[in-house]
Amino acid sequence: MNNIATQEQRALAPGSDGDGPPPELLRLAGYLCGKEVAPETLVDEQALLACAPPAMSAGQRQALADLAATAAACQRLKRQLARAESFLSGFAEHSPSPLWIKDRNGSYVMGNAALTGFFGVPTVVGMDDSHFWPEDVRHSLEEQDRAVLENGETIKTMETSHDGTRHWLVHKFPIDVGGEPFLGGSAIDMTTEVEKERALIRHDTFYVLLSRLSALISRAKTIDALCLDACRFACHQPGLEIVDISRVDEATGSLKLFASAARDGTERQAKDFETGAAAADWFLPELAGAAVASGKLQFSNQLAGADGRMASCMAIPLFVNGKCWGVISFYSHRPEFFDHFYRERAGELGNELSFGIERLVNAQELSRLARTNALSGLPSRLRFDEEIAALAAVNASGTVLLININRFDEISSAYGNTAAIGLMRQVAQRLKDQVADRMVLSHVGIGRFALFYPADEERSPRAYARDTIIPLLEGSYQVDQQKIWCAINVGAAMLPEDGTSADELLVKAWDALAGARTQDEPIGFYDRDADHALARQINMEAELREAVERGEFVNFYQPKIDLKSGKLAGAEALVRWRHPVRGLIQPTEFVPVLERSGLVTQVGRNVMQRAMEDWREWYDAGLEPPQIAVNVAPAQFRCDSLFDDIERALNTAEAHLSPLSIEVTESSLVADHRRVVDILTRVRDLDVPVAIDDFGTGYSSLAYLVTLPVDVLKIDRSFVMKMAQDAGYMGLVSTIVSLAHSLDLKVVAEGIETEEEAKLLRLLRCEQGQGYLYGRPLPAAEFAKLLRRQ
Repeated sequence: MNNIATQEQRALAPGSDGDGPPPELLRLAGYLCGKEVAPETLVDEQALLACAPPAMSAGQRQALADLAATAAACQRLKRQLARAESFLSGFAEHSPSPLWIKDRNGSYVMGNAALTGFFGVPTVVGMDDSHFWPEDVRHSLEEQDRAVLENGETIKTMETSHDGTRHWLVHKFPIDVGGEPFLGGSAIDMTTEVEKERALIRHDTFYVLLSRLSALISRAKTIDALCLDACRFACHQPGLEIVDISRVDEATGSLKLFASAARDGTERQAKDFETGAAAADWFLPELAGAAVASGKLQFSNQLAGADGRMASCMAIPLFVNGKCWGVISFYSHRPEFFDHFYRERAGELGNELSFGIERLVNAQELSRLARTNALSGLPSRLRFDEEIAALAAVNASGTVLLININRFDEISSAYGNTAAIGLMRQVAQRLKDQVADRMVLSHVGIGRFALFYPADEERSPRAYARDTIIPLLEGSYQVDQQKIWCAINVGAAMLPEDGTSADELLVKAWDALAGARTQDEPIGFYDRDADHALARQINMEAELREAVERGEFVNFYQPKIDLKSGKLAGAEALVRWRHPVRGLIQPTEFVPVLERSGLVTQVGRNVMQRAMEDWREWYDAGLEPPQIAVNVAPAQFRCDSLFDDIERALNTAEAHLSPLSIEVTESSLVADHRRVVDILTRVRDLDVPVAIDDFGTGYSSLAYLVTLPVDVLKIDRSFVMKMAQDAGYMGLVSTIVSLAHSLDLKVVAEGIETEEEAKLLRLLRCEQGQGYLYGRPLPAAEFAKLLRRQ
């Protein structure tokens, strides 16, 4: 090694003859032999002994042999040392990594060619670090050297050049030479490896950015939030300083900054750029514009990086539904930053972000479409729901007016669907032009519009509908070649009195509108009392179903009297509800609910069966029970089991004893007339008389009376009550009796309460009567007592 200290070379140098034995050994051998000995003889034991004088003692000859062995060993050691030195010199001189040895004072005692080449000097031997490094670096190196020598430990550090372009892995280790401490060192160039590692780290973080972007896309609710979050995450990529997203203005085609985020935490959104509150001196509209125009990635790695401006930029176009929506741009202070990897992977990032923006753009469009009626362009029912919910949330009050184009379906059928839609659009336009912005206007259905009329308006909602809405909309419309007359109805419900949601209010407004139409009125307001009554009926229906299951319905019996003799001529079975809490409930309260719910069929079947069971019980007790009349509701005629029910009940009491008659209302005779006539005919064949109940109050026709299989007419109690005071009713009752007799029918009068009424009916030759004058309806046990008194 050409840099090993010369004094060390001298200390290790062989004798003057190069590879020959040491001169001291030659002089000693000559002394023993008494003559000069050749150097080559000294290392050959036999040749050296041959030079010995004959008189040499055995001990001297042994010493001479030992001297030859020592000389030979010395020669071998010198050769081995020279070989080792050649190995070390060749290894050190040809090593690409700098190698060195320092003494305890910090002076170089060895340095290979790589080290001298790095320092640019022919040799480093005898120099120290003050010759090569600035003072601050030298102090740091001396601290490391001291730690190695004092602690006897190996130190490994990673060193980087001032410009950051080169990196070394430095090892410093102690060397002990005969008790004297030295410091060895090596520096392995790691620049390539460090750059590869940094590239891998940068690439890994890029894919982390992609995964985070995917997560953002899945949970983002708005485009603003997605774009700002994307910039926020991306700007913390190693080497990046700023990330921004610019958007193409649909009107002008120019790019406008939409969101940006910087490594220092600065964040800006579109409104900041619009108000001029944010300077964007980093933005490169030319590069972003080129990305929009070409639809491809644009980059520049050689920008002017002075004054804090960026040295590298990459602009990636973003596409939504096949059109360039905007650009995401990345900025770095480092020149040549956007390498091949970044440029290759830019498409992945652009596609990912484009997908997220497209999803939100489409969602916004769907939301807009869902909140806009496609036929009229007015806000839709969904928007109305949201607006009313918002008003209810702040305790607003007012009236929802439901505006309906009357007979819209008929208009559509008469003029065609296109004309009907044209009419609806003209109505919508008139409303849009007239209705104030603070009134929430919506198109909520085919031919129906709704608006919220605030409570603090000067006019009442009724006056507004009557004086503004109806005159505005009602009248003649020219639709294409058709002239169409439009009539308007309005229903109203109040917030919050009638409901706090659009659904509740519109349903109730429609109820009000329907009620107004039945009364031929243009405007109707929701009737809360009627709604409460309906709620009570619904609750009662639930109770009635439970009452049927528990068997809470019982039979009462009201006597029928022969008006001529005054004797018991029959009885009518009347149903009562024995409520577990309220006690006995009259039929006027629950029978209408039974009929609406369909429960009347089951209850009527039970009443008939129970009546025949009671009749049989009385008969078996030795009493003489009269014929029991049982009412059959219209719903029972629609039930296929009616005739079987009658037959089964009749057989319970033995049919030949004539225990049963039935009473039907006039409404039963009108609906499905043929079916009713067929059933009644079969019933009469069982010798069961049939009576028309409440005659004169329904829809009877004289033609029906001629053809119906009936035996008795029952005069409604309303006629009987007015007969004594009103000659007209007296004549009507007389006519009914005469008509019945002419058709060979018996007559029974209901609701007789006074002797005067009974006397008049006897004069009119009415056969039977029933009412409080003769007895109130009685439970089965009480009616049995009445039979015993007969």
